[in-house]
Amino acid sequence: MRVELRLPHPLLAGRFVRRVNRFAAEVVVASRLRYVHLPNSGRLSELLIPGALVRVHPRGHGRTWGTLLLVRHRGRWVGVDSQAPNRLWETALRAGGLPPVCGVLRWEREVFYEGERLDFRVQAADGVWLVETKSCNRVEDRIALFPDAPTTRGARHLRALARAARRGMRAAVIWFIQRDDARQLRLDARADPELAEAGREALHAGVVLCAYACSVTPGRILVRSAVPVDVLPR
Repeated sequence: MRVELRLPHPLLAGRFVRRVNRFAAEVVVASRLRYVHLPNSGRLSELLIPGALVRVHPRGHGRTWGTLLLVRHRGRWVGVDSQAPNRLWETALRAGGLPPVCGVLRWEREVFYEGERLDFRVQAADGVWLVETKSCNRVEDRIALFPDAPTTRGARHLRALARAARRGMRAAVIWFIQRDDARQLRLDARADPELAEAGREALHAGVVLCAYACSVTPGRILVRSAVPVDVLPR
């Protein structure tokens, strides 16, 4: 099954200048300095290098002129929109789902479970699933590393899914790696030991951990193939 997310048009070429704060950056587009929205709170230190080629949609948020969506890194495009995985997953749901959640009948977005807001509740052929989607764009030696900055929210969500799984519910975390050079995804204990521990707890509780590498161009993000998720032992 082909799962493809079309990116907004137009996407204008530019050069990265600097990051202003967590959600804003300066870029040069058509020889003009522009203040743009950066839809990603991660560090992105290996991607956001002064002079890097970027693609910007000329529609921003609040005071920003546009939104930075893609960065060129070592000869390939990398998506930096942390909301793209939700849209990719919803595209997959419309087509019937992706493993491990298949035969989709209906779904809800932003549902609450034990006080935590989770991305999706999906009614599938084999029952109800609670699903969290995650974005990853950092790769070292063909290993996608998540996260690239501590995320207490991410650890809370993993533990909520673990509790659901222990009670017999179906639960999954699905990472979309917004680049095509990863052959594996690993929970990075160096960046966030608490999240790595929560990932181990979730796996042992029966939560399905799944990752998909994607091909990215200035026109679309295409889900290519599943890659294994590595949860290193303590």
